[in-house]
Amino acid sequence: MKPDPAIVEDILSIAQVSREEVLYVGDSGVDMQTAINARVTACGVTWGFRPRTELEEFHPDYIVDKAEDIYPIIHIK
Repeated sequence: MKPDPAIVEDILSIAQVSREEVLYVGDSGVDMQTAINARVTACGVTWGFRPRTELEEFHPDYIVDKAEDIYPIIHIK
């Protein structure tokens, strides 16, 4: 269960991708903590169930307000 990074580790292994290729997108502090624990890039989204301030507490790499704001991030990676 989140924030345990085990599921992320499993996905990395199955998909055969490196941590540097992953953008973990979530709408809660638990999601941000999961990304931190898995040592992958974290992107908080403000349209979920938690307030922006909760996301900010975890200092994710990115916080976006609209889905289309993710597009330039994934093209940077």
